[in-house]
Amino acid sequence: MHDTVIRSNLTTTRRIQIGRLIIDNIAAEQPFVWSWERVEAVRDAFYILAIPVSGCVTFTQNGQIRVTSTGEYILLSQLGSYELSSAPRSQLLMVHIPATELRGRLVSIEDHVGGRFGANERMTCLLVDLVKGIAELFADRAPPNPQALATEIVSFVALTIGTEDRGAATDVRNTRYQLRRRIFDFIEKHLGDQNLSPKKIAESSRISMSYLYSLFNDDETTVGQFVQVKRLQKAYEILVADPKGHRTVAEVAYEVGFKNVSHFSRSFSRHFSVAPRDVRQLGQASVIGAGPAAEPGKNAIVRGKVAASPRFGAGYWETDKRRALHETA
Repeated sequence: MHDTVIRSNLTTTRRIQIGRLIIDNIAAEQPFVWSWERVEAVRDAFYILAIPVSGCVTFTQNGQIRVTSTGEYILLSQLGSYELSSAPRSQLLMVHIPATELRGRLVSIEDHVGGRFGANERMTCLLVDLVKGIAELFADRAPPNPQALATEIVSFVALTIGTEDRGAATDVRNTRYQLRRRIFDFIEKHLGDQNLSPKKIAESSRISMSYLYSLFNDDETTVGQFVQVKRLQKAYEILVADPKGHRTVAEVAYEVGFKNVSHFSRSFSRHFSVAPRDVRQLGQASVIGAGPAAEPGKNAIVRGKVAASPRFGAGYWETDKRRALHETA
């Protein structure tokens, strides 16, 4: 079965998998509270895009409270504990996105958590309609190429979040953000350059090497690690979008900036826990290991966490942790 349905006397949770993404469709007759505990490692964490389809939800984290209404979205992070509560007779879509994917696409992604900035109204409409359409169309069947579709969904989520209005602040934090954004854009543009180096990146923005390193330390990574992850991510996207193998693994490796195919294959396999020659098969399959449904008349327990092979490979359902969906009177 492509999706999982968990029911209680008050809630219905339908869970579908689109490649490495999970979409929870929650319908609640009564108010409920959904709590998360902090995930320590970035590679194990997910960002959650919450979209009220009807009613509204309240987000609470570190004493910060925000209300999101129908037709809006709010970005949540598993890198911090938080609580999400709903109004009665509400419906909520929750898209689980591997943290490493959004971090590789957006500068200072944590700044956007919790609805800190104003959303772009038109882009929000497009995003909400996209997620609602996907949840409806693929509720009981897999798309033709799930991994490629997952890539497009993540890209559009990043595009929409990137249009949020950060305001006209000229403080040090915003200046640092603008600089990091230029650097990220430069790296993206020159990923195929096999001689791309920290020195070349620093020179492109006319900053010192030490300052460049400090900018990447904001995300607890190094320049070299960031560039390699971006290259591997790009290679992954190319391979899953090419299930018939029109391009060889070697061609893809050179295209994303690797000098040595063997080094690329080892790095890819270590990063995604799957060989590059096998990853094309992931574009053809989308299987979720369904946990048992909650017993009728009891509160719904969502067993497990959305997980992935190290960093962000093909998604699967891991039954080693519990998230409780608490219903309140």
